[in-house]
Amino acid sequence: MNKYASSFIILLLLFIIIPGCSTSEDTKEPYNSFLWEVTSDTTTVYVVGSVHIASSDLYPLADAIEDAFDQAENVAAEFDVTSFNEMEATALMMEKGMYSGGDTLRDHIPQDLYEKTDELLDDLDFNIFFLRSFEPWVIAMEIEVLVYEDYGYTGDYGIDQYFLNKAHEEGKDIIDLESAEFQINLFDSFSEDQHILLLEDAVENIPTKKEIKHMFEVWETGNTVEMEKIMFEDLDEHPEFIPISEELIDKRNFGMVEKIEGFLEDDEIYFVVVGAGHLVGENGIINLLGEKGYPTVQL
Repeated sequence: MNKYASSFIILLLLFIIIPGCSTSEDTKEPYNSFLWEVTSDTTTVYVVGSVHIASSDLYPLADAIEDAFDQAENVAAEFDVTSFNEMEATALMMEKGMYSGGDTLRDHIPQDLYEKTDELLDDLDFNIFFLRSFEPWVIAMEIEVLVYEDYGYTGDYGIDQYFLNKAHEEGKDIIDLESAEFQINLFDSFSEDQHILLLEDAVENIPTKKEIKHMFEVWETGNTVEMEKIMFEDLDEHPEFIPISEELIDKRNFGMVEKIEGFLEDDEIYFVVVGAGHLVGENGIINLLGEKGYPTVQL
């Protein structure tokens, strides 16, 4: 189930949203950037979809995206990854994501999955011994980090981190739409079976370089049709992922839309950067804002 689950094994600190990809051939058609202008009677809010892990090849960004940032007095992101308390987040991750009472991963997952996980981590030059006390969802995220690092991608080049760094340099106000604690607690709230499901998919559906390149092409061309396919096309065939999708995408979208509506009642300009997967689909942020009567234009 490559396209869906690779998309939703989200890094809690780097928060990858869209790593998994299909390989359609239509991404060379002319689209816009992954940026929208949303207007009210009093102001404009620019909403850009982020790729949270990237490389220097993604830069420079489209002029429309940079211009939108320059116009804004305020920058909103899922949370400010450049200034959150890493020690507190790590402590919370250990509290929520580690077994207690001497239990280990081997005690909680099928033996064949443990062996596959061990083999994959070994291929990525990482010893499973160092993760033995962590729950499956944490290990699934670590696998995603290691795979992308192996391909030359890092959170240092993520779109959100790029603009948050610029916002600090230019003295813009920064608003958190969520928090690291919220995201960690969200993953902790899933059942053990769902945690195992995420690990199974992380192990069995490693994206190829070609698939990753395709994902960046989709983002760079603003191809919302293809992005929606990447995010949601496989859900009908894999209904076990629907509850996970509802928690990681739909419910969070509703919460972020509520905050963006608050920005639209202001008279200052806002630049909002969230994972690109949050912007597409029926319950995507852009469609939800449109349904509430706000004009939205892709730039």
